[in-house]
Amino acid sequence: MKVIRCENDNGFSAVFTYDHDMTEFFLVSLDGVYSMKNDVHTSQNAMTDGSSYDGETLEQRNIVITANIRRNYRKNRDHLARVFQKGAEGTFYHTEDGETRRIRYHVEGIEIEEKGVLRPAVISLICPDPYFKDDEATHIEMAGWESCWEFPCEIPEAGMEFGTWIRESIKVVDNNSTTSIGITMTIMAEDTVKNPSVMNVTTGETLKLLCTMLPGDQIVITTEQGNIDVVLYRDGKKTDYNYTVDEDNEGYIQLEPGRNHINYTADEGSDYMNVNFDFENCYVMP
Repeated sequence: MKVIRCENDNGFSAVFTYDHDMTEFFLVSLDGVYSMKNDVHTSQNAMTDGSSYDGETLEQRNIVITANIRRNYRKNRDHLARVFQKGAEGTFYHTEDGETRRIRYHVEGIEIEEKGVLRPAVISLICPDPYFKDDEATHIEMAGWESCWEFPCEIPEAGMEFGTWIRESIKVVDNNSTTSIGITMTIMAEDTVKNPSVMNVTTGETLKLLCTMLPGDQIVITTEQGNIDVVLYRDGKKTDYNYTVDEDNEGYIQLEPGRNHINYTADEGSDYMNVNFDFENCYVMP
């Protein structure tokens, strides 16, 4: 069964579905979810027939929910007003066949019929980022400790290993999205590391930092579109580290649709790097 849940950033939520026993808001229709509009940019030249292709972008998404209220009219009207209040931002969750995808929204408007046994509520949401995303991000570890603990645990006299260091210099990552996507990389230093770098071998993009990491340092790199950032965490303090990015870099690492090969290294101390990253697949439909 399809279930729609909208939750604003203040924690108020409303559920819409086709089952009266599950919700106060019976889902009548859902527009703007199973469609996409691509804005194709062209230019014309007075001396050339037709036009030239300049590129294309997905337009923002307008989701319109129509639901019927069949009881507790005042209470349910007040509840929807709290969930979809003026200026509210939130997350739209679409669950079908056990799979959930989400998209961020801004409230454009809400209109509720005043009279009738069934009182329609029409809710309009604007999604500046038109892509739906997985409910949970995908987490990839390229290097780190793998626990050897098993319970119940009995430690022999000869001792035992509590963990094993796992290091993969190249990791195969599948991007199931319909577009290239950014990632959030975390580099942790077990010892001194000089000039760490990460590369998407598939695309040739390399991100190198001209810096020296000290034991315990952690650098978080974000490469999402519109959100490029490099931050150092050291001794409990957060420092802007964007200035350490090598100007000779070929872009900020992105994952292209399909299979990507990611690796990492450093001028010195690459064996002391603990690297992992997270990303969210993006879809034009939930």
